[in-house]
Amino acid sequence: MKCNVSKLCGGCPYLALPYETQLQAKQKQVEELLKANHLKIKVNPIIGAQKIKGYRNKVIVGFAKHKGKIVSGLYAAHSHRVIATQHCLMHPELINRIIQRITELLDSMKIELYNERTGTGLLRHVVIRYAQNTKEVLIVFVTARPQFPSRRNLVNLLVKEFPEIKTILQSVNARQTSVVMENEAFVLYGDGVITDELCGLKFTMTANSFYQIYHDQCERLYQLAKKKLHLSGTEKVLDTYCGIGTIGLTLADQCKKVTGVEINADSITLAKENARQNHIRNAEFISMDSTKFMMEAKRFHHAFDVIVLDPPRAGTTKTFIESACSLHPEKILYISCDPRTLVRDLKTFFRLGYQSKSLDLVDMFPNTDHVETVVLLSKFKTEKHIDVELDMDELDLTAAEKKATYEEIKDYVLEHSGLKVSSLYIAQVKQKCGIIERQNYNNPKSEETKHPKCPIEKEQVILGALKYFGMV
Repeated sequence: MKCNVSKLCGGCPYLALPYETQLQAKQKQVEELLKANHLKIKVNPIIGAQKIKGYRNKVIVGFAKHKGKIVSGLYAAHSHRVIATQHCLMHPELINRIIQRITELLDSMKIELYNERTGTGLLRHVVIRYAQNTKEVLIVFVTARPQFPSRRNLVNLLVKEFPEIKTILQSVNARQTSVVMENEAFVLYGDGVITDELCGLKFTMTANSFYQIYHDQCERLYQLAKKKLHLSGTEKVLDTYCGIGTIGLTLADQCKKVTGVEINADSITLAKENARQNHIRNAEFISMDSTKFMMEAKRFHHAFDVIVLDPPRAGTTKTFIESACSLHPEKILYISCDPRTLVRDLKTFFRLGYQSKSLDLVDMFPNTDHVETVVLLSKFKTEKHIDVELDMDELDLTAAEKKATYEEIKDYVLEHSGLKVSSLYIAQVKQKCGIIERQNYNNPKSEETKHPKCPIEKEQVILGALKYFGMV
């Protein structure tokens, strides 16, 4: 394939290479990275794409003046310099036609472009999302201020010419920043969302929702994940960094329950809607930072059979990994768009007893040097054992007590029953169960002091907590 601006743009560094050579380069890149970090993991043959152009379903378009005329295109690598481009090979043809028409209308309507140096002007970028299977299009005009002259005419002309455009929004970003959309966009036309079909399910998304760039390869990625997990229908699956629920909902038909966690509240709202419109009833979604959720799960000993994570390019956190491993899930599936951060995180997983013998690659970004990785981790099991003799006098008979603190038991009871219980009541129930208690919890300060007896309803919920924590 030939592109007149490929050297200036830099968006497709592998464009001049035969596709088989591209795949070999990506495979070698990951193999050498693993070797350099002393990780003995086999890299399975990369899953290539059936088509290597026209696949991008999200585009950020920049604008500039050239000889007094407005031109549009992508930004040069590591800069905000617009490279005038017509009919980018990586864009669907419909998107290229829409970009070209927007550029013509901006020029004819004399809409002022934003100047980063002076902070003056109006239009900063245009963001376009495309739902491949439904052909729905979402457009966002990113402006430096709310006032947008000729806005109504621009919207009406675009909608009339392109019936595929389902919604148009405006996002105001007045700051000098490289972030494209900082604030919530408001709707100029339509309802602010589009819906695509993926793996046989419907997914509704907004301008800011995470959705894989390449639809068809995303389906292959999720099919691979499902195959590697080999779910039986009885598992509790935790889907972290879940976005609008794409991964978790595609797994829902093969597990008992899916819990999705995502810090973005709007994405969680969409995930719930996506579950509803697909008639999936065994999925719940929680708006919370994934690392904080894992810390809470560790604190309350929540059990999950499978944990899935698909974090941003920066990878996950050490705290997340430590908390996840402490829950002892049977399987952990890690999907990553950056092999370097994946390798960094794998070292921590390996140190904590989770390992993998192989790694899979999916080419989500043909003609670029990026590649998606998939790793299934499981708990390290050893066939060796050591016989140890223990003197009974050396055993700590309060070990059962240490499985959960009094505060953890109180928190569990409050969360699951709404009742507040005292340390004294917990001690009484533990004593009934034969758990040896320290003297200060049970003995009155004087012989005349009487302890209140734990009510039966509180005794039952405390007993439930002790069973949950494995103490009885």
